[in-house]
Amino acid sequence: MTEDFEAILQAGSQELAAQTSARPAAVVRSRGDELRRRHRMATAALAVALVAAVGGGAFAVTGHSRQAAAPEAVVSPTTPATSTDEPTVTPKTPSAAPDNPAATPPSTPSPPCRSLVVPQEIKDAVTQAYQRSQPELVHIAPVRGTFYYGECDGVLYAGTAFTPTADATENELVQLQDEGGAEKYFTKDKATGSTWTFVDSDGFPRDPRGCAAIHEIPARLAALWGDCLARP
Repeated sequence: MTEDFEAILQAGSQELAAQTSARPAAVVRSRGDELRRRHRMATAALAVALVAAVGGGAFAVTGHSRQAAAPEAVVSPTTPATSTDEPTVTPKTPSAAPDNPAATPPSTPSPPCRSLVVPQEIKDAVTQAYQRSQPELVHIAPVRGTFYYGECDGVLYAGTAFTPTADATENELVQLQDEGGAEKYFTKDKATGSTWTFVDSDGFPRDPRGCAAIHEIPARLAALWGDCLARP
């Protein structure tokens, strides 16, 4: 029994030694070359797959390949490049327009003065204006035939002398004897609607120029009134 066991053990040891013994060098090199060849083929196949994948992605993004790009224009070094910018235009300073008197609009002339027909209400208003300046004169009236009434530049003017009425007092008679014979002058602004205002009198002695000597009466209107010299 012991001898059989030893024989079996020896046979197994020999078989194990045969299997684990070193292979010849030629076999090992051949096996290594085969593995390297397979590795190179796998690497090349992987590289081709990567290039194809990258190229397809680039085409999908740009819509065309690099080879489809339009060729660049060839510019000759002797031909100057043509600028597409618009030329700059410098505006000229306009010269001063020559004086043209005909082009100057004429100035608006002043409204003409005019002598007006005097209604009774104007006579009454002027009489009241003089009474306000002379409160002691109550019973007075304009002298007939010498009442001047007109307009200049929107202002009304009046001139008259006063005489006592039948019911005048002695004091009124004395005062009118001294002052009533002189022409009195009045104004009223139509724009403001003011009342008549006593502005001046001929005085004593009377100026030979009449109302032309009164500064408040426009010269144009005084000329229309004959310088207020109708009454001696």
